[in-house]
Amino acid sequence: MVKHAGIHNKGELSLFDVLESIKNKPDFPKAGALGVFVGVVRGETIHGEAVKRLHLEAYEERANKVLNDICEELRKRAGVVDVQIHHFVGEFDVCEEVVYVVVAGAHRTDVFQF
Repeated sequence: MVKHAGIHNKGELSLFDVLESIKNKPDFPKAGALGVFVGVVRGETIHGEAVKRLHLEAYEERANKVLNDICEELRKRAGVVDVQIHHFVGEFDVCEEVVYVVVAGAHRTDVFQF
């Protein structure tokens, strides 16, 4: 079962897994929208230098607490049904996925507030 948030090794979890986890929660029938953000490795730095590969690591215990705290805080907002944040660690090439953020909300405006 997928937890609400956490640090995972590269390839350990797919976006499909996260979406299925949210859709299988008892409160999901209250949702009318899913907002999905997928963070990927950018091919250049903010200074325009080329990026070939990215190595990500984390102090997992602390990172898991912070990610879960963020999810808990966001779940308190009106109209938010569920929130999951999953960040990956390991070696990544340009364009590979490094983070998933999925928000289930009662309405589109509950997940896309811009």
